[in-house]
Amino acid sequence: MAIAYLRLIRWPNLVIIGLIFILLRFGLIEGFYGTTLLRSCLTGLHWWLMASATVLIAASGNVVNDIFDQDIDLHNRSSRRIIGPLVTEEAAWTLYYVLSGLGLALGILLAYLLGNTSNGLVFLLALGGLWFYSYSYKRQFLIGNLVVAFLAGLTVYLPLLFEMQCDPDGWKFLPWMPFIVAYAFFAALSTLIREMVKDMEDIEGDGTMGCRTVPIVIGAKATKIVVSLLTLILMAAVARFQYVKWEENDMVSFFIIMAAVQFPAAMLLRMLASAQQHEDFHRASLWSKGLMVGGIATMLLFRLTTG
Repeated sequence: MAIAYLRLIRWPNLVIIGLIFILLRFGLIEGFYGTTLLRSCLTGLHWWLMASATVLIAASGNVVNDIFDQDIDLHNRSSRRIIGPLVTEEAAWTLYYVLSGLGLALGILLAYLLGNTSNGLVFLLALGGLWFYSYSYKRQFLIGNLVVAFLAGLTVYLPLLFEMQCDPDGWKFLPWMPFIVAYAFFAALSTLIREMVKDMEDIEGDGTMGCRTVPIVIGAKATKIVVSLLTLILMAAVARFQYVKWEENDMVSFFIIMAAVQFPAAMLLRMLASAQQHEDFHRASLWSKGLMVGGIATMLLFRLTTG
Protein backbone atom coordinates (compact mmCIF):
# COMPACT_ATOMS: atom_id res chain seq x y z
CA MET A 1 0.00 0.00 0.00
CA ALA A 2 2.84 2.40 0.82
CA ILE A 3 4.25 1.84 -2.67
CA ALA A 4 0.89 2.82 -4.17
CA TYR A 5 0.95 6.13 -2.28
CA LEU A 6 4.53 6.77 -3.38
CA ARG A 7 3.48 6.18 -6.97
CA LEU A 8 0.49 8.46 -6.50
CA ILE A 9 2.63 11.42 -5.44
CA ARG A 10 5.16 10.56 -8.20
CA TRP A 11 8.11 10.35 -5.85
CA PRO A 12 10.83 10.42 -8.57
CA ASN A 13 9.59 13.86 -9.69
CA LEU A 14 9.62 15.05 -6.08
CA VAL A 15 13.21 13.85 -5.69
CA ILE A 16 14.12 15.90 -8.76
CA ILE A 17 12.52 19.00 -7.20
CA GLY A 18 14.48 18.41 -4.01
CA LEU A 19 17.69 18.05 -6.01
CA ILE A 20 16.94 21.33 -7.78
CA PHE A 21 17.03 23.18 -4.45
CA ILE A 22 20.20 21.35 -3.41
CA LEU A 23 21.89 22.28 -6.69
CA LEU A 24 20.64 25.85 -6.49
CA ARG A 25 22.14 26.35 -3.06
CA PHE A 26 25.27 24.21 -3.01
CA GLY A 27 26.00 24.29 -6.74
CA LEU A 28 24.98 27.57 -8.30
CA ILE A 29 24.81 30.05 -5.42
CA GLU A 30 27.67 28.81 -3.23
CA GLY A 31 29.74 28.43 -6.38
CA PHE A 32 30.06 32.23 -6.36
CA TYR A 33 30.99 32.59 -2.69
CA GLY A 34 34.67 32.52 -3.47
CA THR A 35 34.38 35.47 -5.86
CA THR A 36 32.56 37.99 -3.66
CA LEU A 37 32.28 39.15 -0.06
CA LEU A 38 28.50 39.22 -0.42
CA ARG A 39 26.49 36.37 0.99
CA SER A 40 22.93 35.16 0.64
CA CYS A 41 20.68 36.16 3.54
CA LEU A 42 18.77 32.88 3.25
CA THR A 43 19.72 30.45 6.04
CA GLY A 44 19.61 26.68 6.02
CA LEU A 45 16.19 26.81 7.71
CA HIS A 46 14.86 29.12 5.00
CA TRP A 47 16.05 26.74 2.30
CA TRP A 48 14.53 23.74 4.08
CA LEU A 49 11.16 25.48 4.39
CA MET A 50 11.26 26.62 0.77
CA ALA A 51 12.13 23.17 -0.59
CA SER A 52 9.71 21.32 1.70
CA ALA A 53 6.79 23.63 0.86
CA THR A 54 7.48 23.26 -2.86
CA VAL A 55 7.78 19.46 -2.72
CA LEU A 56 4.59 19.08 -0.66
CA ILE A 57 2.58 21.34 -2.98
CA ALA A 58 3.95 19.53 -6.03
CA ALA A 59 2.98 16.20 -4.44
CA SER A 60 -0.54 17.47 -3.76
CA GLY A 61 -0.77 18.58 -7.39
CA ASN A 62 0.14 15.08 -8.55
CA VAL A 63 -2.56 13.59 -6.35
CA VAL A 64 -5.35 15.94 -7.45
CA ASN A 65 -4.30 15.48 -11.06
CA ASP A 66 -4.88 11.72 -10.77
CA ILE A 67 -8.21 12.30 -9.02
CA PHE A 68 -9.54 14.46 -11.85
CA ASP A 69 -7.94 12.27 -14.55
CA GLN A 70 -9.57 8.96 -13.63
CA ASP A 71 -11.68 8.78 -16.79
CA ILE A 72 -8.82 9.86 -19.07
CA ASP A 73 -6.42 7.40 -17.44
CA LEU A 74 -8.79 4.57 -18.35
CA HIS A 75 -7.82 5.27 -21.97
CA ASN A 76 -4.25 6.52 -21.71
CA ARG A 77 -2.73 4.32 -19.01
CA SER A 78 -5.30 1.84 -17.75
CA SER A 79 -2.69 -0.63 -16.50
CA ARG A 80 -0.96 2.04 -14.41
CA ARG A 81 -3.99 3.51 -12.66
CA ILE A 82 -3.65 3.99 -8.91
CA ILE A 83 -6.88 5.63 -7.76
CA GLY A 84 -9.56 2.99 -7.79
CA PRO A 85 -7.51 -0.22 -8.08
CA LEU A 86 -5.01 0.63 -5.32
CA VAL A 87 -6.10 3.79 -3.48
CA THR A 88 -9.69 4.89 -2.89
CA GLU A 89 -10.77 8.33 -4.10
CA GLU A 90 -11.65 9.30 -0.52
CA ALA A 91 -8.14 8.42 0.67
CA ALA A 92 -6.65 10.35 -2.24
CA TRP A 93 -8.64 13.47 -1.33
CA THR A 94 -7.52 13.17 2.29
CA LEU A 95 -3.90 12.90 1.18
CA TYR A 96 -4.34 15.92 -1.09
CA TYR A 97 -5.67 18.12 1.72
CA VAL A 98 -2.91 17.03 4.10
CA LEU A 99 -0.11 17.65 1.59
CA SER A 100 -1.47 20.96 0.33
CA GLY A 101 -2.21 22.21 3.86
CA LEU A 102 1.27 21.37 5.12
CA GLY A 103 2.93 22.85 2.04
CA LEU A 104 1.02 26.11 2.31
CA ALA A 105 1.68 26.34 6.06
CA LEU A 106 5.43 25.90 5.58
CA GLY A 107 5.46 28.46 2.77
CA ILE A 108 3.66 31.06 4.91
CA LEU A 109 6.02 30.29 7.83
CA LEU A 110 8.98 30.95 5.53
CA ALA A 111 7.54 34.31 4.48
CA TYR A 112 6.79 35.17 8.14
CA LEU A 113 10.36 34.43 9.22
CA LEU A 114 11.58 36.71 6.44
CA GLY A 115 9.34 39.53 7.60
CA ASN A 116 6.41 39.58 5.16
CA THR A 117 3.77 36.87 5.51
CA SER A 118 1.91 38.02 2.40
CA ASN A 119 4.79 36.82 0.22
CA GLY A 120 3.85 33.28 1.22
CA LEU A 121 0.88 33.70 -1.10
CA VAL A 122 3.19 32.64 -3.93
CA PHE A 123 2.68 29.10 -2.62
CA LEU A 124 -1.09 29.64 -2.68
CA LEU A 125 -0.69 30.75 -6.31
CA ALA A 126 1.13 27.49 -7.08
CA LEU A 127 -1.49 25.46 -5.21
CA GLY A 128 -4.32 27.14 -7.10
CA GLY A 129 -2.51 26.81 -10.41
CA LEU A 130 -2.10 23.06 -9.97
CA TRP A 131 -5.73 22.67 -8.91
CA PHE A 132 -7.14 24.53 -11.91
CA TYR A 133 -4.65 22.81 -14.21
CA SER A 134 -5.95 19.41 -13.12
CA TYR A 135 -9.60 20.48 -13.02
CA SER A 136 -9.77 22.33 -16.34
CA TYR A 137 -6.68 23.95 -17.85
CA LYS A 138 -4.96 20.76 -19.03
CA ARG A 139 -7.97 19.98 -21.22
CA GLN A 140 -7.84 23.39 -22.89
CA PHE A 141 -5.71 24.61 -25.78
CA LEU A 142 -2.19 25.56 -24.61
CA ILE A 143 -3.18 27.15 -21.28
CA GLY A 144 -2.44 24.00 -19.26
CA ASN A 145 1.00 23.69 -20.84
CA LEU A 146 1.78 27.33 -20.03
CA VAL A 147 0.61 26.99 -16.41
CA VAL A 148 2.89 24.00 -15.76
CA ALA A 149 5.80 25.72 -17.54
CA PHE A 150 5.31 28.86 -15.45
CA LEU A 151 5.25 26.88 -12.20
CA ALA A 152 8.42 25.02 -13.21
CA GLY A 153 10.19 28.32 -13.81
CA LEU A 154 8.81 29.71 -10.56
CA THR A 155 10.32 26.79 -8.63
CA VAL A 156 13.81 27.78 -9.77
CA TYR A 157 13.09 31.49 -9.27
CA LEU A 158 11.93 31.13 -5.65
CA PRO A 159 15.39 31.66 -4.02
CA LEU A 160 15.75 35.01 -5.78
CA LEU A 161 12.20 35.98 -4.85
CA PHE A 162 12.83 35.40 -1.16
CA GLU A 163 16.33 36.88 -1.36
CA MET A 164 14.64 40.09 -2.49
CA GLN A 165 12.44 39.91 0.60
CA CYS A 166 15.17 39.37 3.20
CA ASP A 167 17.70 41.74 1.57
CA PRO A 168 15.79 44.43 -0.37
CA ASP A 169 18.97 46.20 -1.56
CA GLY A 170 21.86 43.73 -1.41
CA TRP A 171 20.31 41.11 -3.71
CA LYS A 172 20.89 43.41 -6.69
CA PHE A 173 24.64 42.90 -6.33
CA LEU A 174 24.67 39.13 -6.01
CA PRO A 175 26.53 37.60 -8.97
CA TRP A 176 24.26 34.57 -9.18
CA MET A 177 21.10 36.59 -9.82
CA PRO A 178 21.17 36.51 -13.66
CA PHE A 179 21.90 32.78 -13.63
CA ILE A 180 18.82 32.11 -11.49
CA VAL A 181 16.77 33.95 -14.10
CA ALA A 182 18.44 31.98 -16.91
CA TYR A 183 17.80 28.61 -15.24
CA ALA A 184 14.19 29.62 -14.51
CA PHE A 185 13.79 30.31 -18.24
CA PHE A 186 15.37 26.95 -19.05
CA ALA A 187 13.08 25.13 -16.62
CA ALA A 188 9.99 26.82 -18.03
CA LEU A 189 10.87 26.25 -21.70
CA SER A 190 12.01 22.65 -21.28
CA THR A 191 8.85 21.90 -19.29
CA LEU A 192 6.69 23.44 -22.03
CA ILE A 193 8.44 21.20 -24.55
CA ARG A 194 7.85 18.08 -22.46
CA GLU A 195 4.21 18.92 -21.78
CA MET A 196 3.53 19.19 -25.52
CA VAL A 197 5.33 15.91 -26.18
CA LYS A 198 3.23 14.23 -23.47
CA ASP A 199 0.09 15.64 -25.09
CA MET A 200 1.10 13.98 -28.35
CA GLU A 201 1.68 10.74 -26.44
CA ASP A 202 -1.83 10.92 -24.95
CA ILE A 203 -3.64 12.30 -28.00
CA GLU A 204 -5.89 9.27 -28.48
CA GLY A 205 -7.26 9.12 -24.95
CA ASP A 206 -7.47 12.91 -24.61
CA GLY A 207 -9.43 13.13 -27.85
CA THR A 208 -11.87 10.48 -26.66
CA MET A 209 -12.58 12.52 -23.53
CA GLY A 210 -13.17 15.76 -25.44
CA CYS A 211 -9.92 17.52 -24.50
CA ARG A 212 -8.67 20.41 -26.63
CA THR A 213 -4.92 20.03 -26.24
CA VAL A 214 -2.49 21.48 -28.76
CA PRO A 215 -2.02 18.31 -30.88
CA ILE A 216 -5.78 17.72 -30.95
CA VAL A 217 -6.49 21.26 -32.16
CA ILE A 218 -3.66 21.77 -34.68
CA GLY A 219 -2.66 18.14 -35.28
CA ALA A 220 0.34 16.07 -34.26
CA LYS A 221 2.38 17.09 -37.33
CA ALA A 222 2.06 20.82 -36.62
CA THR A 223 2.71 20.22 -32.92
CA LYS A 224 5.93 18.41 -33.76
CA ILE A 225 7.03 21.48 -35.73
CA VAL A 226 6.20 23.78 -32.80
CA VAL A 227 8.04 21.57 -30.31
CA SER A 228 11.03 21.32 -32.65
CA LEU A 229 11.19 25.12 -32.96
CA LEU A 230 11.01 25.52 -29.18
CA THR A 231 13.78 22.94 -28.80
CA LEU A 232 15.95 24.81 -31.30
CA ILE A 233 15.39 28.06 -29.38
CA LEU A 234 16.46 26.29 -26.19
CA MET A 235 19.55 24.86 -27.88
CA ALA A 236 20.48 28.30 -29.25
CA ALA A 237 20.18 29.90 -25.80
CA VAL A 238 22.37 27.19 -24.28
CA ALA A 239 24.85 27.51 -27.15
CA ARG A 240 25.27 31.20 -26.26
CA PHE A 241 26.36 30.18 -22.77
CA GLN A 242 28.63 27.52 -24.23
CA TYR A 243 30.28 30.17 -26.39
CA VAL A 244 31.12 32.15 -23.26
CA LYS A 245 32.71 29.06 -21.74
CA TRP A 246 34.66 28.49 -24.96
CA GLU A 247 35.96 32.07 -24.83
CA GLU A 248 36.99 31.50 -21.22
CA ASN A 249 38.81 28.34 -22.31
CA ASP A 250 36.60 26.33 -19.95
CA MET A 251 36.45 23.22 -22.10
CA VAL A 252 35.21 21.03 -19.23
CA SER A 253 32.01 23.06 -18.87
CA PHE A 254 31.64 23.34 -22.65
CA PHE A 255 31.62 19.59 -23.24
CA ILE A 256 29.60 18.73 -20.13
CA ILE A 257 26.86 21.08 -21.32
CA MET A 258 27.12 19.50 -24.74
CA ALA A 259 26.52 16.06 -23.25
CA ALA A 260 23.93 17.06 -20.66
CA VAL A 261 21.79 19.41 -22.77
CA GLN A 262 22.62 19.61 -26.46
CA PHE A 263 22.85 15.86 -27.05
CA PRO A 264 19.45 15.04 -25.44
CA ALA A 265 17.93 17.99 -27.32
CA ALA A 266 19.33 16.73 -30.62
CA MET A 267 18.04 13.22 -29.88
CA LEU A 268 14.62 14.67 -29.10
CA LEU A 269 14.58 16.46 -32.47
CA ARG A 270 15.52 13.24 -34.23
CA MET A 271 12.81 11.25 -32.46
CA LEU A 272 10.14 13.85 -33.15
CA ALA A 273 10.95 13.83 -36.85
CA SER A 274 10.02 10.15 -37.17
CA ALA A 275 7.52 9.73 -34.30
CA GLN A 276 4.15 8.27 -35.34
CA GLN A 277 2.92 5.89 -32.65
CA HIS A 278 2.22 6.21 -28.93
CA GLU A 279 5.47 4.37 -28.13
CA ASP A 280 7.48 6.82 -30.26
CA PHE A 281 6.15 9.81 -28.36
CA HIS A 282 6.68 8.01 -25.05
CA ARG A 283 10.38 7.60 -25.85
CA ALA A 284 10.53 11.24 -26.93
CA SER A 285 8.93 12.20 -23.62
CA LEU A 286 11.65 10.34 -21.72
CA TRP A 287 14.34 12.18 -23.69
CA SER A 288 12.64 15.51 -22.98
CA LYS A 289 12.73 14.68 -19.28
CA GLY A 290 16.41 13.80 -19.61
CA LEU A 291 16.95 17.18 -21.24
CA MET A 292 15.32 18.92 -18.27
CA VAL A 293 17.29 17.00 -15.67
CA GLY A 294 20.57 17.37 -17.57
CA GLY A 295 20.15 21.11 -17.87
CA ILE A 296 19.37 21.61 -14.19
CA ALA A 297 22.30 19.34 -13.21
CA THR A 298 24.73 21.73 -14.90
CA MET A 299 24.30 24.04 -11.87
CA LEU A 300 26.96 21.87 -10.27
CA LEU A 301 29.47 23.32 -12.72
CA PHE A 302 29.41 26.64 -10.86
CA ARG A 303 30.66 24.90 -7.73
CA LEU A 304 33.39 23.11 -9.66
CA THR A 305 34.63 25.92 -11.91
CA THR A 306 33.88 29.24 -10.16
CA GLY A 307 35.99 30.84 -7.51
